[in-house]
Amino acid sequence: MRESEVTKFLVSFNGYIEYVTFPAGVFDEHLYIQYEIVWGVDWDPISGLCSGTSQMARPGSDPEKVIFNMPVEMVLGSTNVFGWPQMVVTVRARNFFSGDTLRGYALFLLPPVSGTHELSAPLVRPRSATVLGEWLAWLTGRLPELAEPRMLAMGKENYLLKTESYGHVRLKMTMVSKDLRKLGYDNMAPVLKM
Repeated sequence: MRESEVTKFLVSFNGYIEYVTFPAGVFDEHLYIQYEIVWGVDWDPISGLCSGTSQMARPGSDPEKVIFNMPVEMVLGSTNVFGWPQMVVTVRARNFFSGDTLRGYALFLLPPVSGTHELSAPLVRPRSATVLGEWLAWLTGRLPELAEPRMLAMGKENYLLKTESYGHVRLKMTMVSKDLRKLGYDNMAPVLKM
């Protein structure tokens, strides 16, 4: 195929969701994470998993950190960069009293620059819109949940969402592209001149 015939580029994301931190410590017996990759209308998945669920984990020697090291690998193709892929991570807990409950959501823009990147995103959890709702959440231990977590990546009605930040999620991701430069996009890391 000649250079003038290239109409689609490919991007490969390979990495893992490393750990979740909670500033006040972890008070649950078991935690697990779920992820979902969200992309625009011009994007097509070529290979890999669009979503996944981790194993159950608990904190080790550091009571504020839960290590998952959950692998993520995906190849996507597109004709333009609009709708660049994002990852929505959901952190959930399973305990004896309240069963399966939400601990928060994190949103990552997958790296648009080639190379290995260490990313961190705040873990946010929805808050009740009313005092009665907050009281019920406190009493039952069950926080409000989003019916569709991928709405965080869409950004249209997020301004109505009342959230609080509670911890961070750490992601290590490598991005490799093919034919992105041939279509006129520059995704190389900036070179600093001294």
